[in-house]
Amino acid sequence: MSNKILIKCDEATTICDKTQYGEASLFDRFRLALHNFLCKRCHLYSEQNKILTKIFKAHTHTHIENHLCDEDKNELKKALEKELKK
Repeated sequence: MSNKILIKCDEATTICDKTQYGEASLFDRFRLALHNFLCKRCHLYSEQNKILTKIFKAHTHTHIENHLCDEDKNELKKALEKELKK
């Protein structure tokens, strides 16, 4: 049973990415939470992934196009730098 609950870092990052897009199951999110509790590196990865997703969604929700203009890229860069300084 513990082999199904405890996961390696590679699987944790995959589940983290799936979680950001709403594709992870409840069981996968539980395994990720347990892994993040035990592994500080993966916890940091998850936090950084949440920040990137939040910033990207905030700056792209009004754009219909699939790419960002230079002004939007600069805004994203500034917002990311601001978040990382916290």
